[in-house]
Amino acid sequence: MTHPTTDLGPKRAQGLALPRWLVMAAAAGVTAACGGYDETDFESDVASTAQACSKDRAPVVKIDAGKLKGMIVGETAEFLGIPYARPPVGELRFAPPQPVDRWKGIRDATAFGLGCPQDSLLLGPLPADEDCLTLNVFTPRDAKKSDRLPVMVFIHGGAFVGGATYQYDLQSLSEAGHVVLVSMNYRLGALGFFSHPALDAMRPAESPSGNDGIRDQQLALDWVRRNIRAFGGSASKVTLFGESAGSMSTCLHRVSPTSRNFARRFIMESGVCVGGLPLLDKAGANAVSAALGEAFCPGASDVIDCLRGQNADELAAWGKELGISGPGWAPSYDPDDPLMPASPAQLIADGNFNHGPTIVGSNRDEWGLFQMGTGPIQTAAEFEAVVDAQFGPIAALVKSQYPVSGDAEANPVYIRLMTDVMFRCSTRTLARASTSQGSSVYLYSFEEGMAFHAFEMSYVFGPQFGFEPTYVESTQTTMQSYWTNFAASGTPNAPSLPAWPLYDPVGDQHMILRTPFEVGSGLAQSDCDFWDALAGS
Repeated sequence: MTHPTTDLGPKRAQGLALPRWLVMAAAAGVTAACGGYDETDFESDVASTAQACSKDRAPVVKIDAGKLKGMIVGETAEFLGIPYARPPVGELRFAPPQPVDRWKGIRDATAFGLGCPQDSLLLGPLPADEDCLTLNVFTPRDAKKSDRLPVMVFIHGGAFVGGATYQYDLQSLSEAGHVVLVSMNYRLGALGFFSHPALDAMRPAESPSGNDGIRDQQLALDWVRRNIRAFGGSASKVTLFGESAGSMSTCLHRVSPTSRNFARRFIMESGVCVGGLPLLDKAGANAVSAALGEAFCPGASDVIDCLRGQNADELAAWGKELGISGPGWAPSYDPDDPLMPASPAQLIADGNFNHGPTIVGSNRDEWGLFQMGTGPIQTAAEFEAVVDAQFGPIAALVKSQYPVSGDAEANPVYIRLMTDVMFRCSTRTLARASTSQGSSVYLYSFEEGMAFHAFEMSYVFGPQFGFEPTYVESTQTTMQSYWTNFAASGTPNAPSLPAWPLYDPVGDQHMILRTPFEVGSGLAQSDCDFWDALAGS
């Protein structure tokens, strides 16, 4: 999940949201300061053109689809809004993503592309267009092809119905660890996760409907494999990471037989694929999609053709009032889909996943973010009523595990409860399941400041979201070091940092991410044991 914003500006400065026209004017000024470019004087090495920028040059690289002109910002060469797929419009709506067509000349890559169509309950209607399948590269301005730098590919959150790459400036993290950063847009909601038997009959057998948003991500990862060397990165040193739905996506790629080898290491921030966040089976995916078809095309003889003729923004907004993920759009597993032929939990239990090193964690008070629009639980009586409504036949057991003795405790206990259910305990489940299969896992609990869902992002990418009234710079420095060390070596540790131990299910050891940093044990042990016992009963 990401913090709401209406700023389309591709660059942010210290958390200030600038109007798009002003940001674009500033970007144009950067390019103008470098004197533009000359196609006849083309260089494909970032370092060569970046160094030449002071001699009237902007950075230009050559990838498999053509040439790109980026811009220099600080010590970073940025290439933004790079198309990695053909626009998913017309007959390509509800179709697997297709590689982008080649272009002639030098393509400008100095502004983010628009996000994919969306209008979610939490984020609202962010600036978007159906032609949205673009990605961005942030690389050190002195990077050379021969450097083969570590690469970190980020997948944004948004409950699979919202979010866009223009919400994230990756410059700070790139410069902190001298690594290459990549981010991508992918289709959301109805346009990314529509599943229908009639559509399956039209598509290749190896690409049934229901997971096109994840297939978009796969195509972007394949783009990285083919092209990242042009930006000084190494395709054999890729760390895939994400937050919320992007973290769950990372988890899915880790287990998917068709994408697990695109990355070597994984970082999952507040979301996994073995519980907590929703994951559908094929029947569930078809049911949500059938409801969409009935809403827009009742009685249509060809529901797919009818839906392809509907307004993309209206499709994206359908059902948004029903919850954080709208009517329930989510990835799905299906025995007939090579992308996800079984549940992730089953694939991990079978040892059928990428065993590469993994950082995974949650934030202390995740659920606080989701109350920012609805307000907190005010009284003990309200807590009882909400738990009764949410948990039905097991409500009494839940209230016994999470007792509230007065009104002042009602909301903190509810936040703890929902954080456990949606994030914390499923994170422990993944850590234990992965460790039992021989994977190296580093578990964390982010606890700086308010520590709501997504609040760690200000410390991973720098203070650009406006979450915290106060900001602890030392926490940013340490977290960015952990993240980039991990990308470079497979361990977050370094002599100058507090030692982060490998996860051990006996003690549930974890790093508490806040200043001062320290190792904790037994993270929510009693609460998560309670949920494990219920799941096994």
